Amino acid sequence: MFATPVDIAANTVYFASFAPAGNYAADSSYFVNAYDNAPLHALATGASGGNGVYVYGASGFPTSTFNANNYWVDVLFEPAP
Repeated sequence: MFATPVDIAANTVYFASFAPAGNYAADSSYFVNAYDNAPLHALATGASGGNGVYVYGASGFPTSTFNANNYWVDVLFEPAP
């Protein structure tokens, strides 16, 4: 959980990425197709760069992709009242 909620804007691509101690779960080729769970939309890989992005190392912005994998970072989304 973030200390302060993050405001998001419509029609903007966001990344959620976290793997404590380097552990993760993945599904190969998951993002070959887009997925919708209104009001959120997960793009198919290639629609706006890669989806299922990752980075190796202690920090950095995730930009690498492999096989349209989904690395299962859960996002808690709460619409504004």
